[in-house]
Amino acid sequence: MFLVYCAECEERMLLPVRHVQGLHNLAGGVIAVELTCYEGHRVIVLTGSGIDIPGPATV
Repeated sequence: MFLVYCAECEERMLLPVRHVQGLHNLAGGVIAVELTCYEGHRVIVLTGSGIDIPGPATV
């Protein structure tokens, strides 16, 4: 489960693994997890080592 914030729905939600659309390795050990919310909106969560973000991130 991923706790995400969807800016288009303007709410936080838990998304199961089946909502993962892709994983992208970024520089510095950061991983971008691409998901879709229940309404189909794209949400990106950044995770990994070397990341300093206070909470779920969307781009």
